[in-house]
Amino acid sequence: MDLADAAYALLLGAVAAFNPCGFALLPAYLTVIVTGSAGSAGGSGGDDAPVPRAVALRRALGFAAAMSLGFVAVFTALGLLFGGVSLGLQATVLPYVSYVTVVLGVLVAVLGVVMVRHGELRGPGLGALSRASHAPGRTFASQLAYGASFAVASLSCTIGLFLVVVTQALAASGPVATLAPFVAYAIGMGASVVLVSLAAALAGTGLAAAVRRRTPQLMRAGGVLMVLAGVYVTVFGLAEILPRFGIHALDGVLLATARWQSSISLAIQSWGTPVLVGLVLAAAVASAWVVIAARRAERVSA
Repeated sequence: MDLADAAYALLLGAVAAFNPCGFALLPAYLTVIVTGSAGSAGGSGGDDAPVPRAVALRRALGFAAAMSLGFVAVFTALGLLFGGVSLGLQATVLPYVSYVTVVLGVLVAVLGVVMVRHGELRGPGLGALSRASHAPGRTFASQLAYGASFAVASLSCTIGLFLVVVTQALAASGPVATLAPFVAYAIGMGASVVLVSLAAALAGTGLAAAVRRRTPQLMRAGGVLMVLAGVYVTVFGLAEILPRFGIHALDGVLLATARWQSSISLAIQSWGTPVLVGLVLAAAVASAWVVIAARRAERVSA
């Protein structure tokens, strides 16, 4: 796997973090970051005293790091699974991937319709997502599990992006190259969560409360996007299946998708490396500043 492919998977993961399925878990998470407890943002049920902004930033950084490790755990496990497939069962599995794509596309579109109608995800098997939307605790294990729940919940809404990573994995030669796209995808998703967490800590309780109030409207808007994504994934899967039966009406979809992916890959190859390195360095410096500022604030308050 070359650097451009890794950067592409990283970018897909960063975009995938902002999805309507994972959004169901976001309000409680933002509340915990800002106030330290699940009930404080709404003005009731919280007993945590206000903390200095630097301390809130450090807490946000720690929570986001734990969630990111949860992402890495989930997608690394999927990478190991697909690594075994690509090495041992590729010839058997690949012909059926397109059919799975169509089924997943229809499922995503149906879930999108449900979200548009109800402002939330409802249906068989979605109780786990509702339970996971409760706020994580302060322990590392709780935050790690919350990140894993977020990653699993996000899969159904980001299947189009995730299938690109799967395609990279199935086309890779060797176990390390097969696993790399999944790890890069997880790191990209973690990077977005770190940024959201730090922004929430800077914004204070107002952001968490506003997100809670507007959750149904935001979920309905996300449902519209899910319907569009589901239709696209379904059409893309059909475009791969129909030529096997001599039907080429949807070949333009495959060509357009190939051009889109090629354009993004070329852009990443031309400017992606210095930008990614710069972002990593900036994130490292910002993280160090947050930790140092938090320690100073704690010493002053003591």
